[in-house]
Amino acid sequence: MRPLILQRLAGAVVLALAAVAALLGTAPAASASDRDGPIGRGEVMDRAWSWVAERVPYSQSGCHDNQFGCYRPDCSGYVSMAWNLGSSLTTWALWNVTSDIPANDLQPGDILLRDSDGIDHVALFVHWADAAHTQPVVREEWDFGQVAEERTWGNGLRGFTPRRYQRLDDLMPYGSIRVKYDSMGGLGSVLGAPVTGERDSMMGGRFQQFRNGIIIWHPDVTYAVFGEILSKFWATDSERRWGFPTMDEADAGRAPDGTRGRYQFFEQGLFLWSPQTGAHPVHGEIYKAFNASGHEQALGYPVTDEMDEAGGKAQKFQKVTIHWNPSRGTWTTNN
Repeated sequence: MRPLILQRLAGAVVLALAAVAALLGTAPAASASDRDGPIGRGEVMDRAWSWVAERVPYSQSGCHDNQFGCYRPDCSGYVSMAWNLGSSLTTWALWNVTSDIPANDLQPGDILLRDSDGIDHVALFVHWADAAHTQPVVREEWDFGQVAEERTWGNGLRGFTPRRYQRLDDLMPYGSIRVKYDSMGGLGSVLGAPVTGERDSMMGGRFQQFRNGIIIWHPDVTYAVFGEILSKFWATDSERRWGFPTMDEADAGRAPDGTRGRYQFFEQGLFLWSPQTGAHPVHGEIYKAFNASGHEQALGYPVTDEMDEAGGKAQKFQKVTIHWNPSRGTWTTNN
C-alpha cells in the first residue's frame, strides 16, 4: 500500500477503563533512561508499579532501594523514583520540574499535585475510571500505615493541579502499542516515527499516531492501520462507524482483470484497496452478497462506496453492481 502523510488526529472521546490499568501494570519493561534524562511513559509506569507490587510502606525518612534506585518512600519520593530523578524531591520542588496541563489531557505518568489548605501531596495519574472524567485512578504513597497502591479517587481532583514532567518523552510508545510497533520494525517499519503520544480513541481503547499510520489498541488486541485504508477509515467516521480492526492489513485476491490489492477487516465491515480502485468499505447485506459470490476474485474490487438508490442501496464493483432493498434483498447487475 502506498505511504500516506497523515493530516488528521483522531478525536479523543471515550477512554479505556480498567483494561488500561491492567495493560500498564503488566507491560514488558521499558528501555532504561538516564537519571534526570528524558523518560517514556512506559518506563514511568513500570517503575511506579514496582513499589505497588512490593507494597512499600509509607515513610518520610530513609529510602526504599530496589532495581530502580534508593528513594524516600513518601508521596514525592515515589514520583521522583517513577520519573528517574537524581534525588527524592519534595512536593514543592516538583512544581519546578513540571508544567500545568488541562485535566482532560492527563495521561499515564502525569501527576496530580497540591500544597495548599493543609494538604501537601502528589499522586501519579494512571487513567480515568469513568467517561465523565470525575474519578482519577492514581498510584501513590499517601499516608503513614499505608503502602504504595493503585486506587480510585471517587470525588474528583479534590483541588489538585494536573502537571506534566518537563522531560517526559510523550512520543515513546509503550505497553501493547510498543510491543506491536517493535514487532513491525519500529522506526524502520511502514509506520515510521511517532508523531503523537498514545491517547484515548473513540469508543474506548487507545491509539498512537505515526508518520504513516496508527496503531490502535482495544482490549486486548492491537493492530496497525495505514495508507489509503486509514485515510478512508478516518473519512468515514473511523471506529465510531466501523468499530476496531480485527486483523492487520493483508494481501487480497486477484480480480478477473488481474488487479491485486490489500484488505483489512473491522468489526463492522471490510476495507478493500487496489491501486486502480482506491479504498472502499463493504458491509452489511451487500458484503454478504459479495462474500457469497466469490469476493474480489469473482466480482473485482469495489470502485465506489455504498450509495443510496431508490428504495435501497447499491455498490459498484469492477464487474458488477450489487443492489439491495428491504423487500427484494440483494441482486446483481452487470456493469
